[in-house]
Amino acid sequence: MSNNSKSTEKKTIHTTISEESSEILDKYASIEDENGEKIFGNKSKVIEKALELLDEYYTPQKGDMNTIWNRAREELNMVLVGKTTFLAYISGDHTKAFKENIAVDILEWYARMSIEDMDLMEIVESIRNVWLAANYFYKIDIEVGNKGSLQLSFYHDMHSLAYSEYWGRYFTTLLQKQKKCQVEMFPRSESLILRIN
Repeated sequence: MSNNSKSTEKKTIHTTISEESSEILDKYASIEDENGEKIFGNKSKVIEKALELLDEYYTPQKGDMNTIWNRAREELNMVLVGKTTFLAYISGDHTKAFKENIAVDILEWYARMSIEDMDLMEIVESIRNVWLAANYFYKIDIEVGNKGSLQLSFYHDMHSLAYSEYWGRYFTTLLQKQKKCQVEMFPRSESLILRIN
């Protein structure tokens, strides 16, 4: 029997499921796309898709790169690091990363505009979104103060003052260079506050 005929071969199963599971199965079997056509068509297709997702979950090596990264980020608490920054880290002088990094490239890629065309709020919002996605912080708050001043509060679970100090210097260097800002840095072992004028 060829692989093609094996993949299209169907098996009949009989099982009992809870009322709640039955309602979920009905819900997904009846979902329609924007043209009013059923996405799955029937309960069998819903079950096949659910099994496919379950198999991907328990065998991450079968997932695509996005799935693998999302799981590694959530389950292993991994962070995303640019190659230039990584090379600065391993050079033995981590302070090189303050100037030898791709932060501007990342922000321009994310915002889809040049850093020169971004105002300060667009830059800090991009920093918040990208650095959260990269898993360096679990929360970043932006507060607007009097006369346009900003306060960024970064929260992390590294329990390290050095970690907060590192990112404080990193962002201070970036903001001072790109927007000629005055930045005050207040690092703590689980948080970092930047006051920007």
